[in-house]
Amino acid sequence: MKYAHVVINLQVKNIFRQFTYILPDELDFVTAGWRVIVPFNNQMVEGFVLQVVTELPAEFAEIELKSIEDILDEEPWFDQNMQTLAGWIADYYLCSLAEAMRLFIPGGSSIKATPRYWPVSEFECEVLTQEEIELLSLIEKQKGISRSEVNALKQGKILAALLLKKAVRLEYAIKKKIKEKTINTYQITETGLTILNSPLLNKIPAQKEALHILSEKKEYTYEELAKLKVSRETLKKLCLKAWAVKSEKRVLRDSYASYASTKETLRLTPEQEQALQAINEKIIKQAKTTFLLQGVTGSGKTEVYLRSAAQAIALGKQVMVLVPEIALTGQIVERFKGWFANKVAVAHSKLSTSERADVWHRCATGEADILIGVRSAVFAPFKNLGLIIIDEEQEYSYKQENRPCYNARLVAWKRAQLLEIPLVLGSATPDVCSYHHALEGRYQLLKMGQRANRQSLPQVDIVDMREELKKGNRSVISEKLAQALAGTVERQEQAIILLNRRGYSTFVMCRDCGESITCPHCAVSMVYHRNLTSLKCHYCGYSVDLPDECPKCHSRKIKYFGAGTQKAETAISEISQYIKVVRMDQDSASRKMGHEDILRSFTSGQFNVLLGTQMVAKGHDIPSVTLVGILAADSQLNLPDFRSGERTFDLLAQAAGRAGRGEKLGEVIFQVYDAENPVIKLAAAQDYESFAKMELEIRRELLYPPFTQLLKITVQHKNEQEAMVIAKKIVNHLQSAMLSYDDQETGIFGPFPGIVAKVSDLYRINILIKSKNMVVIKKAIRTINLQQEKNVYLDVDPISVV
Repeated sequence: MKYAHVVINLQVKNIFRQFTYILPDELDFVTAGWRVIVPFNNQMVEGFVLQVVTELPAEFAEIELKSIEDILDEEPWFDQNMQTLAGWIADYYLCSLAEAMRLFIPGGSSIKATPRYWPVSEFECEVLTQEEIELLSLIEKQKGISRSEVNALKQGKILAALLLKKAVRLEYAIKKKIKEKTINTYQITETGLTILNSPLLNKIPAQKEALHILSEKKEYTYEELAKLKVSRETLKKLCLKAWAVKSEKRVLRDSYASYASTKETLRLTPEQEQALQAINEKIIKQAKTTFLLQGVTGSGKTEVYLRSAAQAIALGKQVMVLVPEIALTGQIVERFKGWFANKVAVAHSKLSTSERADVWHRCATGEADILIGVRSAVFAPFKNLGLIIIDEEQEYSYKQENRPCYNARLVAWKRAQLLEIPLVLGSATPDVCSYHHALEGRYQLLKMGQRANRQSLPQVDIVDMREELKKGNRSVISEKLAQALAGTVERQEQAIILLNRRGYSTFVMCRDCGESITCPHCAVSMVYHRNLTSLKCHYCGYSVDLPDECPKCHSRKIKYFGAGTQKAETAISEISQYIKVVRMDQDSASRKMGHEDILRSFTSGQFNVLLGTQMVAKGHDIPSVTLVGILAADSQLNLPDFRSGERTFDLLAQAAGRAGRGEKLGEVIFQVYDAENPVIKLAAAQDYESFAKMELEIRRELLYPPFTQLLKITVQHKNEQEAMVIAKKIVNHLQSAMLSYDDQETGIFGPFPGIVAKVSDLYRINILIKSKNMVVIKKAIRTINLQQEKNVYLDVDPISVV
């Protein structure tokens, strides 16, 4: 007899163990990596087979094991590499193996098991109460009953009694969440071919014509036959006579099927040639080298990506390309489709679970040579992966905020190491940790310091908004930027304006009592959205109608403070009647293809000013854009975060790089309140090396990454005092553990309230750990099973420490 050790796929954080099931004879072929359906805790759930054995330890002798019910696929879902990667994720990010393996499944789970209770026909009558007789009669009358119906009737205890007396039985209807799209196809049969030239067909000309059409190729869809004037009735008759056969064929959905682009073969610069030669050499050798491709904006990194991908595909390999945001997929998809046509698959969060499953299928079967996707695409199954590329590798959106809090960049690095293939990290402004690894020799640094078109980097002007205020200008647009916008439009050129805030005004406050209107469930101000005439919380989504008076003192002196994208849109439109603004933020681009539609309307010339949040700052290559304006360019410097300088430099340098990518020189305007800040000056000079040197010196002194590793522990509770008590107990345990391990270099800070102290009615208390030996910290955490506590959340390598 065979037994299978199975991980249960339930979204419950405290299932850290595996369970053992009997492998029935009819499933004898099942091995590690298969997805199966198993009974668990009175329900049918999805499980992942970790190991199949023929013997069990002695302690299993007294245990009554259950059997695996069925399989979910026609072959194993996880190969050995994927299982190893999942194990590494569970270990590194302190989550369960089930949580790690869920990441590889489109939608996290593939089945929905619906319980239904049925009468037992051979039920040997026992004494039933009147209530039991009535419920049993109802179940027999309506041929079964669901659990929700039982709950609605408040008959749970009576049903339990019927189950105990074996008067009813429980069965599960297993439904796959992923719906495969199919179409009808028609093929001629052997019988149809034998009578193809029979004179008998002359009496049925419509069927004769249809048979001759069907004989011309292997299969036809109904739509193809309809265009050839073959009716549904004729096809039905052919199938009844067994001259043709109707089949169902799976169709793989592709949201980007309509994207068409011609292949551009540009002449490479010497820097591009050198970078490409270094990468291709490792692709050919299949060496596990990590490259940091640092190229200024417009240096032609995408061209290097394309040609290195072509080299991998020529060797029969597949390529994974990660991008940080949906907004960046459109242009890079067009470039790749120009080279590789329909061999390109695309995955992002706006796809349905079934659409994502189609993308995964194309990668697993080798139908797609290239996958372009956001963070979660790093878990796609590949038949023969040979190269991984991460564009804009410094982006924080590669880090998952929810448990398990993985970083796709690090997961991609580990996957490349396991497969022994090259990894290319590309950026104009690399993460300073990546840059440090390159300087230390862990990564191979490839530099491209010139724009591919030999054009100079744009001229950057810094406008001090304090001086604007002294001149009486209270608008969010400075006089210099207003003049530049008017001139740009006059010359029939285009501009991009960046404001890293959403909403018409950032917050609403009463001018009498000073009360700001905050979310009742979260400790944050609510944001005014003009088009919705409402206030909305950007943490939990709670919204209320715009108040006429202050909820505290009932004053009607309500004031809107700050400047969101909607307010900036109004101010820009008032500069000139010829300005046509299109706005791109999460509100205006919430539809599946919203980002692409907005960008397409801008690049086609329908609009001459693109206004938006961070998503307009990176990756877009639009030759007609000659002006970039950044509003409140230094606002992020005031955030209580050690990465605030790096975030600001990255955003400004990347946004500035959108200007002057065509034949005309670009112009960039930073609007700031701290014009002398060194980060602002270095960003204006596009001097990454000097910034990185300055930033690394600060981090070395203060012991921040890359010189230590961070772990953030967050305790969430409805009671603030209780949350603090739990957090203090954790700190005491960790401090004792550090003493026992004689670890004097680890720093434990806190507990302290999060910068947003309450979200969705839960108070948040943080503990921050800095350590050069995180293995010891993780060991201490596991000794008290802290990773399994329902109120405790662990974030290894957190992006935000507050």
